[in-house]
Amino acid sequence: MSLEIALTHLGHSCVLLEVPAASGNSRILLDPGSLAPDLQTIEGLDAILVTHAHPDHLTADQVRAARGASDAPLYGDSASVAMAAESGLNELVTIEPGELQIAGIKVSVTEWQHETIYPGIPLPTDYGYLLADRVFAPGDAFAVPDFKVDVLLLPTGAPWMKLSEAVDYLRAVAPRIAIPVHDGGLAPAHQQMHRGIMQKFAPEGTTVLTPEIGEAITV
Repeated sequence: MSLEIALTHLGHSCVLLEVPAASGNSRILLDPGSLAPDLQTIEGLDAILVTHAHPDHLTADQVRAARGASDAPLYGDSASVAMAAESGLNELVTIEPGELQIAGIKVSVTEWQHETIYPGIPLPTDYGYLLADRVFAPGDAFAVPDFKVDVLLLPTGAPWMKLSEAVDYLRAVAPRIAIPVHDGGLAPAHQQMHRGIMQKFAPEGTTVLTPEIGEAITV
């Protein structure tokens, strides 16, 4: 039986996952960036994962707010860790693609290239994270992995994408559950429109869930 994971969408690509582990639930935060609403201290936070070195996925103020008085380590590629260090953050861990344990949870790290924004704009390395063999966070890449995805954090709005490309990506991955993220730069009306189109054109067998910001769901 699959582990039940509590997932809270905190805005844009920022998501809190609570995953059962041997020593109790592990609380892992993804991509605390500038387009999420101001974060509050997350009690018992065990780790922070960053997909890539862009401010909408990593800002020092959001990390400090989420950590509070804790020393939850921040994991990411070398550019993300360097960006965090330049902002005065500590407890930083550079990781490489492969399988590792973070906060008692299996995390599979895959390396992709950030989607093209415009020719000539430098593109950072983008890490995709598969957590507990269930939840896949691709960051800013339409990364179709060679493993089955149960829960997909689905990029839904960005300067580097068209809505049709996001629908095609959803259909290519065909997860059991998709949760639209990465839409903090859209107006509310466009957020609702994009989510509705994802629901309408999702492949057979995929359920698109749209939790409100701060709402916890179990997947």
